[in-house]
Amino acid sequence: MLCIGRIFKLERESKMNVYMDDQRSCPFGYVPATTVECALQMVRDYDVNILSLDFNMGWGAKNGLDFVEAFCTEGLYVNEIRFHTNDVIGMYKMKQRMDKGKEEGEITPHLVIKYVGS
Repeated sequence: MLCIGRIFKLERESKMNVYMDDQRSCPFGYVPATTVECALQMVRDYDVNILSLDFNMGWGAKNGLDFVEAFCTEGLYVNEIRFHTNDVIGMYKMKQRMDKGKEEGEITPHLVIKYVGS
């Protein structure tokens, strides 16, 4: 997988944790995704355990809500989503869209969603 100029060699059977953020350092145990497109590609191609999302992804770039919209409409799956954004309004919008996706059967109603701040 080619993403943000790095090549990640991962076994398809292994679970990974993805950290979507354009500015913060990626925590230990996570694979960085600095764009929405990169994070979506990782979720599509690999078995993701924890997905940690920021809302603001840079001026003029797609944001966390764009990610959540694609995640729901494509019916993607991860074990757990964490919102690590400081943008309260953005976090609220992402949560609303996730709740709508659960209610309408786009995504599993058992998806764990946590709010961890940054």
